[in-house]
Amino acid sequence: MDQPTATTPETTQTATQAPAAVGIQSLEIGLALFDLLARQAGPCGLSELARQAEMHRAKAYRYLVSLARAGWVRQDAQSGLYEVGPAVRNLALAWLARQDWVELAAAEARALALELGNTCLVAVQAEAGITAIRVCQPAQGVSVGVAQGALFDVPTSATGRVFGAWSEPPSGALPAALRSRIRETGLTVVEGEYAAGINALGAPVFDAHGHLLLALTLVGPAASLQADPHGAAAQALRRACERISVALGAQPTAA
Repeated sequence: MDQPTATTPETTQTATQAPAAVGIQSLEIGLALFDLLARQAGPCGLSELARQAEMHRAKAYRYLVSLARAGWVRQDAQSGLYEVGPAVRNLALAWLARQDWVELAAAEARALALELGNTCLVAVQAEAGITAIRVCQPAQGVSVGVAQGALFDVPTSATGRVFGAWSEPPSGALPAALRSRIRETGLTVVEGEYAAGINALGAPVFDAHGHLLLALTLVGPAASLQADPHGAAAQALRRACERISVALGAQPTAA
């Protein structure tokens, strides 16, 4: 008869844990070196990169040669400095192509409508003009009847002013002083100008190249939506637009 086997906490733990997956260590080291290069503020020399990676210079060089062959790293012929290569751009473009930016924006608009109790819409510059392509109504409170497909003008609407302020070249429909003030504030504010008793706040969403892609606009009765560029609703709107922009590859703004 077999004798019972004594168990210890160590053997019990080993029996219950799944074995770690076996990877390729050299690949992980190379990716870590590439990640370190990608985080540099600019092109970096071999010695400095090896120092930061705590790696022998010759070893770092061999990894960089392989990464360069695959297009992930590029070495400047004159300075000898290394920087990320064209494969990074191709990867970024492929990733961006898989992002449904309309649904990203619509999800944020729905969340804002529910959180703040005001209508929130997504608008783009279409062939017919500045057009609402998604309109999200609050579950409670007083909703403002904005129809999907509604058009907005630049001079009087918060949505239109977003495009007037950030589109290039500048729209002649928006006075230069107002355009400058809007860009400094980071969003547009309309207090009863488009419709009496109705306020609106609009903010821009940018693509990976820093170009205006769409606008998110909050619309609501003056009693529930303050026309205040520094109020709680304005802050929430800015944060939502920032999240969409960053998700699409734009650089986050400084805090």
